[in-house]
Amino acid sequence: LGVQPQVQEAQPGLRVLADAVALEQIVHNLVQNALQALQRAQFGRSSLMLLIALIDEHTVSLRVQDNGPGLAPEALHRVFEPFFTTRPDGLGLGLSLCETLAIGLGGSLAVANRPEGGAEFTLTLPRAPQAAMP
Repeated sequence: LGVQPQVQEAQPGLRVLADAVALEQIVHNLVQNALQALQRAQFGRSSLMLLIALIDEHTVSLRVQDNGPGLAPEALHRVFEPFFTTRPDGLGLGLSLCETLAIGLGGSLAVANRPEGGAEFTLTLPRAPQAAMP
């Protein structure tokens, strides 16, 4: 596929309050889904972007964006339902699990189609307190 993921941090060093294994599972699934969407894309150069930003002093977001085909309007409202899938070989459990994990970590998971094409999943999590400066 030859996709070179890009990572942008709006503010370097942001940390979240999250179980490392749960966070890894969510990010892995979102990136894997984006890569699979890019395999179905029928146009030009594939793009995968991870954007990390501070939403407010207590919340950090991770947006996973691709320029694949995006999601059908009816799928946008169902992607987090257990056993709903848009892939013929999918089980429909990955995004449901990710949303459950995100909520369990005190955050949320949302999806939208990007105006320029592709999909964007946004994970929000509580920001970890900053370490005290000596």
